[in-house]
Amino acid sequence: MRAINHSRVGRLVLAAALVPLSVCATAPAYQPPQQTQAARAVETPKRADPAEPLSPAARELLKVRMASHARDMGDLVSAIMVLDYLRIEQRGDQIADDVSLARPVSRDATELNASLPEKFFVHQDKVKLEARALADAARDHNPYRVAEQYGRLSEGCVRCHADYRPRK
Repeated sequence: MRAINHSRVGRLVLAAALVPLSVCATAPAYQPPQQTQAARAVETPKRADPAEPLSPAARELLKVRMASHARDMGDLVSAIMVLDYLRIEQRGDQIADDVSLARPVSRDATELNASLPEKFFVHQDKVKLEARALADAARDHNPYRVAEQYGRLSEGCVRCHADYRPRK
């Protein structure tokens, strides 16, 4: 009967245990095209100065509106993860329809929207456009466009927040 070389067996066991780890450490060969979009969406835009000023009335109005958007975006993420195209389409359209503060027609002090700067409306237009494009991608059942458009929509939200939300 042959003697067992315990040190050799130990090295073989160790090598067998390390093989799966080395596979996990290898960078994936395929990087989806929307990865850049997702990275930009969560990247904090550069802003050295404080948040742009908004009146207390405008902040209160936006606070209610943003709570609604937060719920929609949360549900949207859940729908996107399982590619529930109908829910993605509905939420995208809902966000686009809800993003509808009108530009002021005058500088009348009684017009609440007059207290919002033009830059706010530019951000709003981008969010509306990207939300509608997300809904269209869902209608087409195109998972790659859905992912890309969600990144663009999120980027629009984050950039507006970066300009107007006070830092904590």
